[in-house]
Amino acid sequence: MAKKMYLAAVAVLAVLTLFGASSEAKVMKFEYFSIDVPKGWQVNEDKENSTVAFVAPDNSAVLTVAIIKNEGMSIEEYAKGTMKEMKGRDLQKIDDGYMFQFTTDKGVDSIGILTGEGDLVMFMAVIGGHDDLDGMVNSMKQN
Repeated sequence: MAKKMYLAAVAVLAVLTLFGASSEAKVMKFEYFSIDVPKGWQVNEDKENSTVAFVAPDNSAVLTVAIIKNEGMSIEEYAKGTMKEMKGRDLQKIDDGYMFQFTTDKGVDSIGILTGEGDLVMFMAVIGGHDDLDGMVNSMKQN
């Protein structure tokens, strides 16, 4: 099951809508996806575990993207298992996958999103809040 890492779909969209996209972002391409990364965000890539963490300049938010090999389960099964592993709640179906709420060990309300095609599952953890998050999440494209 997934080794890595808020609200119902309407609430999440409302929260993300509050965040504006950064005007200074560059497209970064990774093995399985591309994303617009705003100026000042720190990027930490762990190629061995197919994971990338994007950290806000003020450390107020982290967006983590993990690519997981599909073990023959549906995205719904992965989402349920990941939610259980992370002690999450409120699993919701979204357009191309599932999302759920979870709270980090430090008490930060967060969102887990799982999507996937074929033999890969993409897990995104949106932790904390920052004005750039909306633009980043919306710019995400699987390769």
